[in-house]
Amino acid sequence: VSYSSLANKKQLAILCIARLADPLAASSIQTYMFYQLRFFNPSASESLISTQAGIIVGSKTAAQVCTGMLWGRLADSEYGGRKTVLMIGLICSGISCIGYGFSKSFVSAVAWQVFGGAMSSNVGIVRCVVAELNPEKRYRTRALLLLPLFANAGMLLGPLVGGLLSSENGKGVLKAFPYAPPNIFAAGMYTIATIGVFFGLEETLEHFKHHEGSIIQRLWKKCTTRSPPDSHGYTSIDADEPNSPESNVTLVDFPDSSNKTPKPKARLPFRRIWTWNVICTMVAHFIIAGHIATFTNLWAIFLSTPISDQKNQHAPFKFTGGLAMQPREVGFAMSTLGAIGVLLQLVIYPMLNDRFGTIRIWRSALYVFPVAYAIAPFPALIASLVSITGKGIIVWLSVGVVLLLFIIGRTGVTPATTLLINDCTPHPSVRGTIHTAGTVIGNLSRSLFPVIAFAIFGKGLEIGVVGLGFWCLACLGILACVASRWVEQGLNGKEIVLEGEEPPQQQ
Repeated sequence: VSYSSLANKKQLAILCIARLADPLAASSIQTYMFYQLRFFNPSASESLISTQAGIIVGSKTAAQVCTGMLWGRLADSEYGGRKTVLMIGLICSGISCIGYGFSKSFVSAVAWQVFGGAMSSNVGIVRCVVAELNPEKRYRTRALLLLPLFANAGMLLGPLVGGLLSSENGKGVLKAFPYAPPNIFAAGMYTIATIGVFFGLEETLEHFKHHEGSIIQRLWKKCTTRSPPDSHGYTSIDADEPNSPESNVTLVDFPDSSNKTPKPKARLPFRRIWTWNVICTMVAHFIIAGHIATFTNLWAIFLSTPISDQKNQHAPFKFTGGLAMQPREVGFAMSTLGAIGVLLQLVIYPMLNDRFGTIRIWRSALYVFPVAYAIAPFPALIASLVSITGKGIIVWLSVGVVLLLFIIGRTGVTPATTLLINDCTPHPSVRGTIHTAGTVIGNLSRSLFPVIAFAIFGKGLEIGVVGLGFWCLACLGILACVASRWVEQGLNGKEIVLEGEEPPQQQ
C-alpha cells in the first residue's frame, strides 16, 4: 500500500496539519525556555530554572490529564462528536499560545499552559478520525503512520521557529515581549488547522452518519441556508386515473420508511473497556511516553546550561555543566531530531513495518533508549575538555551520536505505539475514548516524569553529577522494555461483540 492509494486525501491533509501544530508549539518553547525563565527572573539559579522548566512542561499535560477523558467521552457522544471536540481544542490551543507568548511572569506562563491543556485533546481525536477514515487494516496502518511523520515535521520546524524568532532583547513593537513572535507563529498554525477542520473535515462518528451532522454543522447550515418554501411542488393526480397529471387529488405528507433513522448501535459500557490487553498497552505507553518527552525537554535545558570548569570534571561519572548553546544553536540541535525523524519515518519505517510487523519493531526499538540516555550527558565532559567555548567538532559529533540513537528508537516506537493503541480498542463504539485515554495516560506521564527528572537534574548540577537525570531516564527505558513483553497487537474493535451484533467472521 502506498500513501497515494489512501482514500480521503483532503481530509487526511487537514488532520496532518492539525497534528503538526501541537509538536511545533511545544518544541518551539523548548528552544528558548531556559532564557525565557531567566527573563522572568534574572537572579534565578540554574537549579531553580531547571525546576521551573519541569513545572511549565508538566502543567499543560497535567491539565490534559484532568479533562482528557471528558473530551473523549464527548467525542464519542451524539452531543459532541469528533469535529466539535477537535475544533474547540484547536481554537483554545491557539489562544493559549498567544497568552503564553505575552506572559511577563512564571505564574502567568504556567496559567496559560494549564488553559491550553485543559481545553484540548487534539492528538487523541486526530488519531481516532484517521483510523475511522481508513477502516481496512492495510490502509489504516499507512494512514496512521502519517501522524508521527507530521509530528516529526513539527519537531523539525518548531525549534527553528523558536530559535530564529525569539530574542533576549526583543525587536520592534514586541520589544517588551521577546518571546511572543514564535508563539504568534504557532497560533497561526492552529488557525489554519481550525479553518481546515471547520470547512473540510467530515464527521466520522457513527451516530452522525444518519443525521444532519454534528452541532457545529447543524448551526452552520441553519445560519447559511434559507428556509424552504411551504409548497413541496407536488402535482395533483386524477382519482380515476392515478397516472394523470391533471388530477385534483391532493397528496399529503406521510412518513417514508426508507428514510427512517436506523436504531442507534449499542455502546460498550465504560467498565468493559479495560481489557487485559488495553491495560498492558496503556501501562507500557505510560512509561514510554514519559521518558521520551522528558528527554527532549531535559536535552534542551542541558544544551543551554553553561559549561563547567575543567577542574570540576572527574570522569567517568562525577562531572557537571552543559554546552552553553544559544537559542539558535539549541534550535538547530533540536531540529536535527525532527529532520532525521522525518527521513526515517518516510523511507525506512514503512519498509520495516511491512516486513517485520508492528509489534516486533516496537519491542526492538525500545532497547535503543537506555543506551542513548546513558551516554547523553558525556558531551558536557567533552565540551569542558576540548575547548574553552565547547563548540569544537568533537562536541557536535558527540551530540550527533546521542541524537541519532534517540531518533532511531523514537522512529521505531512512536508510530507503532499509535497503531497498538488503536488496535487494542475492544469495540468500535469506544474508539474515541481509547485514543483519548492513550493521550491522557501519555500526558499523565509527561506531567510527572519531567517534574521529577528536572528536579533530579537540578540536584545533579548542585552535587556535580549532571548525568543523574539522564541515567534515571535510562532506568525507565529498561522498565519500558520489560513492560512491552505483555503487550499484544489487538483486533481493532472486534474483541467484544455486543448483543444484537454479528460476530466479525459473519460480517
